[in-house]
Amino acid sequence: MRKSNARRSLSLLVLPLMFPGITTGVVSATGTTHDETKTALASPAATANTADGKPAIQALKDSIDELDEDLNLLQHFLEVSTAEPERLLHTNLRRWVISNPVLRDSLFLALMAADSSLQSEAGAEAEVLSTPSADLIEVRFGNAVFKGMTLKDALNKSGNHRLYARVAESYKYSKDIELRDNAFKLRTPSEVELMTYDRILHDFDPLSRAGRPQPRSTRVDASLYGILVKSGPTWGGEIRIGGDELGYPFWSAGKVAFLVSSDRVKFGFEIPLAAGLHAPELFPPFVIRKRQLDGTRGFVAEADFGPVGGKVSFTRLSDSDLDNLTDPRLFYYVTGVAQAYYSFGVALNPTNIVRVKVGGGVHRVNQASVTGQTGGSGGTIVTGLSSEFLTPYLKFEFLNRDQSDKFGLSVQFYELTFLFTGNLEIVPNILSLEAKYTWPIAPDRPPWQSPEFFIVSPHIRLSF
Repeated sequence: MRKSNARRSLSLLVLPLMFPGITTGVVSATGTTHDETKTALASPAATANTADGKPAIQALKDSIDELDEDLNLLQHFLEVSTAEPERLLHTNLRRWVISNPVLRDSLFLALMAADSSLQSEAGAEAEVLSTPSADLIEVRFGNAVFKGMTLKDALNKSGNHRLYARVAESYKYSKDIELRDNAFKLRTPSEVELMTYDRILHDFDPLSRAGRPQPRSTRVDASLYGILVKSGPTWGGEIRIGGDELGYPFWSAGKVAFLVSSDRVKFGFEIPLAAGLHAPELFPPFVIRKRQLDGTRGFVAEADFGPVGGKVSFTRLSDSDLDNLTDPRLFYYVTGVAQAYYSFGVALNPTNIVRVKVGGGVHRVNQASVTGQTGGSGGTIVTGLSSEFLTPYLKFEFLNRDQSDKFGLSVQFYELTFLFTGNLEIVPNILSLEAKYTWPIAPDRPPWQSPEFFIVSPHIRLSF
């Protein structure tokens, strides 16, 4: 309690010196008036001298006066200082031109009330310089500059009590948006930037990039490679012929998959494909060869989350799959696949975008034969050698989204095999053509792989 009273008494001693209007009628916490306090100041205890002979209270007052003089001197240096505008681009300061004509006129009138010579700059723009914390440093109208306390006093004396705040906040709407914040940058049409993962997933989705501009509840894409359906923003389904992820498009993989998609995940099952046993090999470059692989049945799942993605499948050959084998005496089939990749996208300009996938995968190919088969049916499966392949997975995708000339290209490398894909839109949002070509470069090509495979298919897209 004594400490609290002492603090209050000390405040009563200092306040009259800092605020001269507070001189009489003040009662201290101990019940004494300010007049009684002045009497106490005259006592020997209150007038104890400092080392230089001045009373303690007087020394405190002198130090405050000196501080005020220092502040005025610094303020003077600020108001007479100048800086080249180009140097401000390399600082954290904000510099902009007020684009709101009403605010510009209000600011001009407020400053002209403080300095009538500003009238000669009536047609000049209002250029503002401030700190990132919205403290105004200067306002410039042509050659007239207002800074520091001169600027603050002029704004405070105006009739608009929010004028200071409105000027400080006007950088958000300035036409010089590149100068308002060094962390902000406008892209030029030829500037390259990394794509967000949500944009990657949207722009490289076949149905999203080929859909009609107006929203539709259901979209369908049908081609020789299968049927893709999407209903709403999340759910969909797919019937997929081939195994592009291994470099075996169309029927060269010997399988067809039935998938359900939910957002960014697809899952389902695959079964053997009967077609492709007796395909004609057309004149080059159209080389649609008969398949060398036989399909299996089992579970398959894949996901694409933007930065990462992959695929897994676990399948086997059953006794019911022996009717459409390439050669019952010796045939090959894939029993397991696991792939994973990292992905990123780059926007070369507003219409040309690129996506890159880098990863790896492993898959197993089994050799088998059928014994005891009668009349092309029945028999027993005899499993032979099994080959496992651990290989890098690389894919480069390019899209041109120009409304008058949409096309896409991709190159995939897996197990020493290139898969080239190209698509071109013929009728906007309805018809396009897609070609696929595989080119194995291994010196010793495995027996289940064709030397090359080329196919072209139309894509018909509908929206409901």
